[in-house]
Amino acid sequence: MKTLQDIFTKEYLMQLEKLSFSLRQRLSVDGYSGARKSHAKGSSLEFSDFREYIMGDDLRRVDWNSFGRFGKLYVKLFMEEKQAEINIFLDCSSSMEKEEKFLQAKAFAASLAYIGLCSGDRVSLFLWNDSIILEKRGSTGKNCFFELLGLLEKAKCSGGSNLLRAGLYSGKLGRGIAIVISDFFTEVPLEEAVHVLQKKKQQVCLVQVLSMEEEQPKEGQAVRLKDSETGETCDLELTSSVLLAYNKALKEHRGALGDLCFGSGAVFYCMNEHTPIFTAIREVLH
Repeated sequence: MKTLQDIFTKEYLMQLEKLSFSLRQRLSVDGYSGARKSHAKGSSLEFSDFREYIMGDDLRRVDWNSFGRFGKLYVKLFMEEKQAEINIFLDCSSSMEKEEKFLQAKAFAASLAYIGLCSGDRVSLFLWNDSIILEKRGSTGKNCFFELLGLLEKAKCSGGSNLLRAGLYSGKLGRGIAIVISDFFTEVPLEEAVHVLQKKKQQVCLVQVLSMEEEQPKEGQAVRLKDSETGETCDLELTSSVLLAYNKALKEHRGALGDLCFGSGAVFYCMNEHTPIFTAIREVLH
């Protein structure tokens, strides 16, 4: 069975680093509405800290004394510089455990984390179902990536799905971006959940991940559908009329998510388990 380690090859990580550099260059020109590093320069800035050099940083800000002592490149940070806060919320409810859907969702979360870490930002990971089940806050630097990847690799699906409670129990969040990855098959009002995250000064992005069976069920099958979160079952024959009704309902569901995001200033993106991860990441970021 395919694992995250199979996906995150050296070549794929290099692709993500290039995307991270492209994004940082664009943000330095276009600006950014959330918390981000200031690109102001000058000797009048008050020194604050060091961080590891990232490709594209101004070489004039490299601390060569540190390089001489440690053999690594570090750049100086100043008080005006702020790290962006990237908060990744991954749905680990039972409905996510279908074919390769959960692996796709985990790979998307890990890719976002790596880009954030490459950009010198602070990355926090929240795994949730009925509430927060695991959190790892404030990771910085590429060295933290494989710890986050290990947490995602071990993540399992269980329980129901309650983004509202997860948002409420996530505690204080620094101003930044909250990316929520889920199938959004829940009866909990998502509008309230988005509002809770926005009150915590988050730019919210909802990313829907579905399996191919959920997105395009095959006609002619007699199936027993089981709600993985409640245990309820329903026997059904997938006739053309049933599939038409299903496709209509799925389209309306996605339309409602898109309308919710549009009306609240959030972002919505949908994908399935076979969508190329890099393509999805690039489209969401740009």
